[in-house]
Amino acid sequence: MPIGRASFPDSQLTFSVGRVRFFVGLVAAAVAACSSMPPPVDTSNYTPLVLAPATMVGVIDRRADFRAFYCTEDRANEQGCPDVLRKFRDEGHAARVPLVDESRRGSYLVAIALGVGWDCAQSIIDEPELPSAALQDLGFDTRLIEVEGLSGSHRNADIVFLSLLDDLADSRPLILIGYSKGANDLLVALSRFPQLAARTAAFVSVAGAIGGSPVAENASAYTEKLLHFSPFGDCGVGDGQALASLRPRVRHAWLKDHLPLAVPSYSIITAPEPARVSRALHSPYKLLSIVHPLNDGALFHWDQLLPRSTLLGYANADHWAVSVPLRVSEVPFGQYLTENEYDRLGLWRSMLDFVIADLGREL
Repeated sequence: MPIGRASFPDSQLTFSVGRVRFFVGLVAAAVAACSSMPPPVDTSNYTPLVLAPATMVGVIDRRADFRAFYCTEDRANEQGCPDVLRKFRDEGHAARVPLVDESRRGSYLVAIALGVGWDCAQSIIDEPELPSAALQDLGFDTRLIEVEGLSGSHRNADIVFLSLLDDLADSRPLILIGYSKGANDLLVALSRFPQLAARTAAFVSVAGAIGGSPVAENASAYTEKLLHFSPFGDCGVGDGQALASLRPRVRHAWLKDHLPLAVPSYSIITAPEPARVSRALHSPYKLLSIVHPLNDGALFHWDQLLPRSTLLGYANADHWAVSVPLRVSEVPFGQYLTENEYDRLGLWRSMLDFVIADLGREL
């Protein structure tokens, strides 16, 4: 036996290692037990929920039809169709694929609302490549509703209505598209202004924060202040309620009180593969992934799905890439921090053509 080195039978060594592990676990449990518990929850502010497959809660599943529609030969793109829309086990096969009728694109007025802080980052948004601008070259009559990026949905609903007031005299029906919190702003406007709902042919949510976001629930009071002082745009303070209006309990209560929607509705969900998530979104993506891996760096996939809407698909894009073209060269380390390459225009074009064809079928 070497001098200075203890020797133990295997049984004793096993017992010793096991005992050490037990005590380490016991200490860890004691430390966890001594950490502070979450504050008590006032259940009067919460709406009880249930988790169920989308088709069991009134969602019309048209994913297979939309995939076939998007993936037709004349819509081929460099990334390839399979990379743009993610497929799940229950998607099924296409059953009713509409035909494109480009002559009908100008028959609707398409109004688009963006999300939190969009005006705070306006200088790094490639505005000619925004769907609201790029779609005009394809014959769609689109316009961007300039909601306040730091205001809550109630205030922005007024802005939506006032900005579309002149357009209500237009004989063409409206298609309203809400991206991120813009979806909530439009939903509130539709519920508060019946004359707007009467003129709206369809509502479309693209990565809409329908059920809110836990990220907003945990954001500090300084987050909106940081956005206000962003060097990449000129955003007003607004009412400072943007993130507060995105808290899940607020959105869940609103949905309980105001659904079903009075107009036909459609949903595009973002659920990117990890490699498609911008590095700037890695932290919230990982945080949300503790609960579920299908999130876009800001929202869970289930919080994007509007109840009783027609589900068009799950985009393989993070929360930014699906709608906002960023000029990454204008941002320090922009190429490193963002994954912004995505067939936005192709997706949005297919989405609008599909919706218009579907509306025509219902006439």
